[in-house]
Amino acid sequence: MSLIQEFQNHERILGRQKLVAIDFYISNVAKNLSYESIIYNKKNFEEFERWYYSEYAAGRRYNYSMDDVSKAVVDFTKERDWDQFHSPENLAKSIAIESGELLECFQWGTEFNKEEVCKELADVVNYSILLADKLDVKLEDIVMKKLEENRKKYPVEKAKGKSTKYDKL
Repeated sequence: MSLIQEFQNHERILGRQKLVAIDFYISNVAKNLSYESIIYNKKNFEEFERWYYSEYAAGRRYNYSMDDVSKAVVDFTKERDWDQFHSPENLAKSIAIESGELLECFQWGTEFNKEEVCKELADVVNYSILLADKLDVKLEDIVMKKLEENRKKYPVEKAKGKSTKYDKL
């Protein structure tokens, strides 16, 4: 495999943002390491990952890719050996429970605490990521597929400005 093919393979697996972070890590944090020593040495890569999620990514708020977020959630669960409790059924229940807690933020009217809403929304998304991982699907793929189905059900010319269900348009 040529170096360019190898780099492209790493880019596909890790994502462009993480490869850029590795360059930053080598230049500014772990100057004694090389790209190869991070990619091919499990201990070095795990050390880089810890730094990445605690320092680098945390400092670059709102620039996370969906792959980065999904990996962080799945890794968090695996590190705690919680995967054993995460059957698809249990994860679906957890999504429903957390959705109820999200709804509770709006229980008594239109006033709400944005910080609390965001925390509950994050819980719903975390369990959704774990369920997608358990089903071996990518959230972005299934969301885009469903969006395409909805485009057919709700064409703009029929649905714009209406809340009517598709079979009543």
